[in-house]
This record gives sequence, structure tokens and C-alpha cells, in this order.
Amino acid sequence: MTALSRNPSTVTHRLGDEWLMAYAAGALSEGQSLLVATHLSFLDDAAERLAVAEAAGGALLETISPDLMAPDALAQTLARLNAPLPATPAPAPQVAGADLLPAPLRDWLGGGVDDLKWSFLGPGMKKVKLWRGGPNDQRLWMLRAQPGIQVPKHGHRGTELVLVLKGSFSDPHGRFCAGDVEESDDNRMHALGIDEGEECICLALTEGPIRFESWPARMIQPFIGL
Repeated sequence: MTALSRNPSTVTHRLGDEWLMAYAAGALSEGQSLLVATHLSFLDDAAERLAVAEAAGGALLETISPDLMAPDALAQTLARLNAPLPATPAPAPQVAGADLLPAPLRDWLGGGVDDLKWSFLGPGMKKVKLWRGGPNDQRLWMLRAQPGIQVPKHGHRGTELVLVLKGSFSDPHGRFCAGDVEESDDNRMHALGIDEGEECICLALTEGPIRFESWPARMIQPFIGL
């Protein structure tokens, strides 16, 4: 088994309130909702943040002129906000030697890290594709990379969210550890360096194929399916 350590107090790169508002309103795709729920399981103030997001969403509705909305938009939005909030995952206890995938992800997968069918992504890297759908050809997948590995420079055709489950990586925008989320868009090109010490496992949500900068990476892209 692979021990995935977490400490909610050390999460420094958190998803913005707009993601939590959409999550609370049930307005996210399946892949987005799973990533947000998994991120929240690392936070000790998740319930409080969700409550604030729901209140902010209700206040926003009051500022929208009814004549600017579709005939049924208000009713649909109010129905979502009045529905019970999605379950807020509690941070899992640390148990030495146990597979500590956060509960939302573990329950959705029906197993742990070592139960997945990992496939080759590159030297020192493996990946597993989990889900595809939603708007903009969303793809949910996991990366497993050895310490010291450099992920080739790449960009995206839309939003990319990368949630660290174990270990850490660094790029020009900072260092991202367990529980941290890096959000990128189609204006950003970046290369990731897996930090030394332990393997890094991430949950990633991308839109459309990744845009690799180097031609060797572009040559193998059709074979890796990302």
C-alpha cells in the first residue's frame, strides 16, 4: 500500500470561491465535482467555506435584474441553492501503511492507488485515465511520477486543475504539496519538476488535449491519449 500523507493546515494553494459556489449549487460536471470534493477533504475549514460560498451565491442572485435572466433561470438556481449541500468530506486520519486516498476519490474509484491500471506516460511517469465528459471535452486522470522527474513544458486548451495527493512538484508559479491545487488556463505554458524525496501523485482535470511544446512529446501524444 502507498501512504498518502496530508495535513489540512499546510494547504496553501486553495481553489477560489467561484469553484466552491458552483460546487455548492451543483453546477459542476462529475469530474469537476470529484476534484473539488477531494480538495475539500484536505481542508479543516471545508464546511465553513462551503457555507460562505452558498451565502455568497444567494446574495449574488439578489443583484441580478430579472429581465436579464432566462424565464426559468431563477427557479432553477434557487432550487439548486435550496437543495442540501454536497457532503463535506472530513479529513481522513493518518494511518501508517494505509492507502490514504481521500474518501471522495477512494469511494468513487472503488479502490486505492495500487488497484488502478497505471500505464506508461514517459520515463519515470505513469498515468491512468478516470473519466471524460462534461463541457469542453473534460478529462479527469491521475499522474504518478518519481522524484526528480521533469514533466515536459506544455500548455492547455482551457482550464487545468492539478490537485496534489502525495509528494510535491514545483514550477515557476510555486511549490505545490499534498492538498494544494494549481489552476492554469490556455495562456500559460509551464514545465513541472517533481521534488526530491518521494513520488508525486496528482489528480488532474484538463479540457481537450494537452499542448506540448517539444516535438518528441508531441510525437508520442497520440499514444498516451492526453
